[in-house]
Amino acid sequence: MQHSQSESVPHSHAPHNLETIIPPWVSMFRSAFPTATVGPETLTSTQLSSQNLPSYPFTLSTVSLTDYTDDTTAERKTLIRPHARTCMFRGFAISANSGILSVTTDKRMPKFAQLSSTKTPGIFEACFYFPQNNKQFRFAGRSKLVYLSSSQQVILHDAAEGKVEAASSEVEAEFYKAWDSLSPMMRLSFCKPSPGSELTMERWEVLENIEKATDETKAGAPVAPELLEEGKQNFVLILLGPETVDYVDVEGIGQRILFTRANEYEWEFHEICP
Repeated sequence: MQHSQSESVPHSHAPHNLETIIPPWVSMFRSAFPTATVGPETLTSTQLSSQNLPSYPFTLSTVSLTDYTDDTTAERKTLIRPHARTCMFRGFAISANSGILSVTTDKRMPKFAQLSSTKTPGIFEACFYFPQNNKQFRFAGRSKLVYLSSSQQVILHDAAEGKVEAASSEVEAEFYKAWDSLSPMMRLSFCKPSPGSELTMERWEVLENIEKATDETKAGAPVAPELLEEGKQNFVLILLGPETVDYVDVEGIGQRILFTRANEYEWEFHEICP
């Protein structure tokens, strides 16, 4: 049976009275977390707004497309390669009801290039599995990137729309909220040499200095402001906007529901075989 719900993922340009509209999968997702104390009943907007989801590991997948020339045939071909890694879920962005998943990364990481590429504009899949209740959520959609420009302005990079523009005040606040929520040790990690670069003696010395600063921070010493500013320049907030949500509960005979975004403010969902 198919259903249509006037429930949305709010955006900065959405009318204010729609900010409390909740995607139909949100309460199910919240109740699957290990620390959730709610039952299977639908949560009210007040309950959702008052609950903070914990950080939780999940698999984030992106795609890269690389053009190359076949050595045998001299034909131009495209190598399509998936990339999966474990990330930490940082909660819903913008509001507790938004349904926009947030995760952070380093600007120098491959996933930044993959999500900002015009060949694979913002495409992602994310998979959460909760072993304590055998529930799985697979999200697929488009992402947006939020980071600092060279002039220290917070910008919003929407590869799907081909836009790089100044972030709204709402998105800018979300960027600084995400940065400030990190521990000093985590913020220092963004000061390390480029991930994946060759480990030279010079870079090893940088790593040792970061380790020393981390130990000093653990002992209560403040972090040097210049280090934090350097790390912030590499910091990226990723906003994952689901277009489909595939929910599976494998208990008993199982249950599976596919949620599909109909438009900016509406979702359709129907049960399918698990």
